[in-house]
Amino acid sequence: MKDHNQSLQQTSEELDAESLMAERQRLEALFHEKFTKVITVMFTDLKGSTAITEAEGNLAVRELMKKHNDMLFPILKKHNGVLVKTMGDGTMSYFTKAQDAARAASEFQRILKEYNAKQKPKIPIIVTAGLHTGEGIVEKDDIYGDVVNVAARFDAQAQGSEICVSEETFNALEDKAEIYCRYFRMAKLKGKKDEFKIFKIIWDPDDIEKDKAELAAGLSTGQNQAQAKSGLFVWVAILAIIAIGIIAVTLLIKGNELFTGFSSSEERRSARHTIAN
Repeated sequence: MKDHNQSLQQTSEELDAESLMAERQRLEALFHEKFTKVITVMFTDLKGSTAITEAEGNLAVRELMKKHNDMLFPILKKHNGVLVKTMGDGTMSYFTKAQDAARAASEFQRILKEYNAKQKPKIPIIVTAGLHTGEGIVEKDDIYGDVVNVAARFDAQAQGSEICVSEETFNALEDKAEIYCRYFRMAKLKGKKDEFKIFKIIWDPDDIEKDKAELAAGLSTGQNQAQAKSGLFVWVAILAIIAIGIIAVTLLIKGNELFTGFSSSEERRSARHTIAN
């Protein structure tokens, strides 16, 4: 034991600061390579759970969450998602591809809408979802990092049955034609200094057509306004040219009159001067 301690002490003395720093860098690089990945984190949240608990009791919320999970979990598996944890009235999961996350969130909302329409439960299941893509620490049973915090903040921005996603998630979508997702608004997120762009996945086919029509109408109105402004500008330019022409002609006439008057006066003075001589 004494010899072992002496050996450890000798080894410690032989290690200098540079060696320790080099070893630390090696371990950090190894940790980053093994556990740090770019992932898309998804949060879901049962809307109105507090009011439901107060009105119907704890068991009602638990039953709703069971139905919620029974529908969500197979969807996560289908789209290569990993359930990290359930959290009372919500869930946290992650995906290695943003496209898979968007597919899972959209399918979940469509299935919930169908369930509420067909089953007509006493308490419909209304869920929000938030997605954010970024670098996180992925361990066997949990995930860590700012990507988790931001995803939760995006879920908090959603209303009703909305899916709010970050610009990073939108940019990471491999096939944007498949997922109807567009910019929605700017928002200040809790705990964040700068504002974030909020994008929204519109998952309902009827809402997609409605949104496309509204965008087309808005674009048409904008084009009409632009054309009207352009036409107005042309007329203003024409009137300005006419006005400048009128002013120029008026000045020319006045100039000629002044010149003619001046010439006549000179001729009269010249004539009188000649007669006098």
